[in-house]
Amino acid sequence: MKLFSMAWLPLLLAGGIAGVSSSPAGIHVRKAPHSTAVSCPVANDIYPCVCTATPDGFSLDMDCSDVIDEAELEEVFKANFPTSSFRRLTIYQNKNLRVLRDGAFGNTSFEEIWITDGVLTEVQEAALSGSALRALTLVFNMNNLSIFPFTTLISFSRLLSLDLRSNNLQVFPRIISGSLQVLYLSLNPLGDLPVDAFEGTPSLIDLHLSSTELTEILPGTLDGLTNLRIVDLGSNRLQELATNSVQCNSNTGLVDLGYNQIRTVQPNAFPDLVGGWLYIHHNLLTTLEEEVWRPLVENDGYIDPYGNPLLCGCDIAWLVRNGTLLEAVDVYTTCADGRVLASLDPADYDHC
Repeated sequence: MKLFSMAWLPLLLAGGIAGVSSSPAGIHVRKAPHSTAVSCPVANDIYPCVCTATPDGFSLDMDCSDVIDEAELEEVFKANFPTSSFRRLTIYQNKNLRVLRDGAFGNTSFEEIWITDGVLTEVQEAALSGSALRALTLVFNMNNLSIFPFTTLISFSRLLSLDLRSNNLQVFPRIISGSLQVLYLSLNPLGDLPVDAFEGTPSLIDLHLSSTELTEILPGTLDGLTNLRIVDLGSNRLQELATNSVQCNSNTGLVDLGYNQIRTVQPNAFPDLVGGWLYIHHNLLTTLEEEVWRPLVENDGYIDPYGNPLLCGCDIAWLVRNGTLLEAVDVYTTCADGRVLASLDPADYDHC
């Protein structure tokens, strides 16, 4: 048996992008070249923010986690900055900053902006515009954002990753970005997913929409995303997957549909997912029809239908009789009556 486990999922979801280097929290950014030394502002001039040089001495980081309010943040960036181009801005666990105002960062720019685990509710239209030509990574997760300047992202020509997990976005945003590769919108009450949701983001590789209260994914929604490798739709309210619902165009792709309410899956619901992994655990499936599932477990593919009330009737005869295919099914999968799928006797299906 192949021992696949959901324990692998965090590693896969944090997997690298070609030509991209690793940074904290699994986000990946391409390092920009530097050729000259840099220097921080006078420490007292930017207090309570802290400026530090990276070990190579060619980049600067800024930590403003301790600012007391919006006004103090803006005052900091009115100081004299010998170097205006920074690598990273961090504001972590700040419970005072609620609005990121236009012009808050003065004339500085950042490759990475991390404002996380706070109470931020709004990022104003031009608040990030100073970094439009340099930003690679924008991370605003674990706040309370309901207003974000999505329409400005078209000008962020180098942006690779946008992380807005665990906020209060209530409508799926219209995003136009030719460079964006990784999009996290999980844990937002989006509700609906428009069929044209990704027409403006053709370079997506990893897409994360778990726990967004989705009730359906319309056929063709993921058309045109030729580089798509990971599709995370877990912990939603999906009930049926029609033909051409979930495209994942990599033979090492991963589709996560665990913890939904899926009862029906139509043939060819996952076009092009050949040799990939499909997490379908903890749904409401009662059958594993050959025309639906065989294409997914052939050619080193993998499925994990455990936690479904499988009846284990003649619908699985094709699987039980083929030990090679059965190895591509999670070893913990059981029938509704408690029998372990991998231990079923093929002879019991001779009548099928």
